[in-house]
Amino acid sequence: MEKDFVITGVGFLGNWGVGKKDFIRFLRGEGVPVSIEEVDFDAYIDVPSVRRADYISCCALTAAKFALEDAGMLPISKEKSNRIGAILGTVHGALYYTIEYHASLVLGDPKLASPLLFSDSVANAAVSHISTGLGIRGYSTTVPGYCGVTQALKLGIELIQQGVIDVCLVGGADVNHDFLTKAYRGCLCSPELIVNTFGGSGCLVIESLSHAIKRKAKIYAKIDGVSIITASYAVASCYNISPLQDLLNEANIELRDNDCFLNMSFDDEDSLCRRDLFLPKFSRHHFISLDCSSSFGYGFAAAEAFQIILGVLGVDSEEYLSSFKGINTNKPPNRIFITRTTLAGTNSCALFSHCS
Repeated sequence: MEKDFVITGVGFLGNWGVGKKDFIRFLRGEGVPVSIEEVDFDAYIDVPSVRRADYISCCALTAAKFALEDAGMLPISKEKSNRIGAILGTVHGALYYTIEYHASLVLGDPKLASPLLFSDSVANAAVSHISTGLGIRGYSTTVPGYCGVTQALKLGIELIQQGVIDVCLVGGADVNHDFLTKAYRGCLCSPELIVNTFGGSGCLVIESLSHAIKRKAKIYAKIDGVSIITASYAVASCYNISPLQDLLNEANIELRDNDCFLNMSFDDEDSLCRRDLFLPKFSRHHFISLDCSSSFGYGFAAAEAFQIILGVLGVDSEEYLSSFKGINTNKPPNRIFITRTTLAGTNSCALFSHCS
């Protein structure tokens, strides 16, 4: 049974732009955020039917294509198509078409509601477009809810271990909507905060180390462990349950002085109150907190995917982490813990290290 798994491709698209160069400019505070209407999906998507799909499907297919191209796996041959899987995490699903479809049912004439809107409003639509658009014939599914990308990562590893597939495309996609922005302004942020981000999608290609070496693939990072705790932050704190501690115990790992922790939060206060859950000896380690609202918007699964990709690229190149808000890590960390805490019932931790 395979024990070592690696990341060999990344692809992402968000309000900060497309690809690695735009991502670094964003981390440095350069560039101007774009709206989703400004993204020219025709330049990236070859399938005409997908261009008419919901924004989440367009973003997911574009990011998936970038990731597979980065991994040197496109075009996918018929012989290999059944050995490649796709798993996508999402919180809100196809929000635009869902709202439009239900509005036509409730406010208009139900007989005139478009069946095309219905088929694209289901949560599994985006990964279906990825599979059909890129020729993936292996296992594919959608993981709904918070920490869905980390759960997709864990499931992808298990499927490869079981011999179901050889390679798995995992990622996350969520696209913001005006009504969602207004809702989160009221319950999570100060009223004057203007959220002009749309989310997007991020995807990674995972495979066993032996498979990657065999096909001479570029390796970004090694996956040392993934832990999922199905308990909210409040419950986890009461029972002293930590996904980090669970990961350390399961993988028999000890913390090192140069370890880096990349945590996703809603604001600085939220981040500070959760450090104890993940980092008992905070002063010995790098702790970088991403403000979910200002950094990646309220595209929750997309934000989680961007967080993981930032960690993977940070292990591979010092340029990414040192670019974030001017943080100087002195030297690139050999390991990065991707921690994610939520109020909705799931917390996760994944560990990536440099693969020498």
